[in-house]
Amino acid sequence: MDSESSSYYPPRAGRRWISQRLGQSLDRLVLALRRMWWSSPLGRGVGLELTGFQWLMAALIPGRGYSLLGQRTLGRVFLAGWWFCAVATLILLCHPTMGWFMGGMASCHSSGLAFLMLRQHESNQGHPAGLAERILLPLVCWAIYYSLVYLPGFDQFRRRVATPLQITTEDRAVVFNPRVRAVEVQRGDSIAFHQEGFRIQPAGDNPWIFAQGPILGRVFGLPGDRIAFTPKSVRINGRDVPRLEGMPIEGEQVVEPGQWFVWPTVRVPGQGVLVAGVRRNADAPFAEAFHRMSAVRHSDFLGRVYGRWFFHDQTQP
Repeated sequence: MDSESSSYYPPRAGRRWISQRLGQSLDRLVLALRRMWWSSPLGRGVGLELTGFQWLMAALIPGRGYSLLGQRTLGRVFLAGWWFCAVATLILLCHPTMGWFMGGMASCHSSGLAFLMLRQHESNQGHPAGLAERILLPLVCWAIYYSLVYLPGFDQFRRRVATPLQITTEDRAVVFNPRVRAVEVQRGDSIAFHQEGFRIQPAGDNPWIFAQGPILGRVFGLPGDRIAFTPKSVRINGRDVPRLEGMPIEGEQVVEPGQWFVWPTVRVPGQGVLVAGVRRNADAPFAEAFHRMSAVRHSDFLGRVYGRWFFHDQTQP
């Protein structure tokens, strides 16, 4: 007897019945979800024969409002303008003109929604909007986007991703990573840290006052490292690394717990450039000051400096 046609083998028929019932249940679920969607505020038409979802997309996507009413080219132009301003804002993170580009992002973003709102207003009134409405509505939309979206969002970006920092001893700004913890710092990292102000008196020169504030430096030694200075190199735990001019030529030290040995980068106005703590024609008072600055506490750590920020090498003074 053929087992496939026998009534004594119901499991296969049972599996087909279960799959059919499951398919019907899924179909009913999909139909129910569709009914819920079209009856929801996002699915219903809300003026201009647009759904609430389309209005939401116009509010979220720059230039989308133009595309929804057939102005696709104009919508793409505003979307491209938004991306241009976004990239320029990141590149010029430390530059004063950065705020103008962030304002441009808010303008490109709010423009499409303001366009839809004006068309909706004209549809309700039955006549074109007046000049005051054409000016005030885009301005109000821009102010809302700028103050409630971009300013808070950009503030969180600077706090969590890339923080611009004005370096008091070099008269320049750098971008550092604020998420890096002190325990993650390694030898060779360029870090930003807070330095207490102090005064030095070079021989035959006026005193120099180093202002309190953030400075940069490269990490040479971690807590517990033994550092020995020689005229040709710096020996860290018995391993030679190239020394920087201005470093001591003799002596040893052990990096204390909770500290790093960091050689700072400083620019002294009128006295030349100090590259990693080196002043051209450096004298003993400056070398002594830099050696004192090299003991950096973990509590003064601000963040690890990004080696490059787009086209700019931040490790160079």
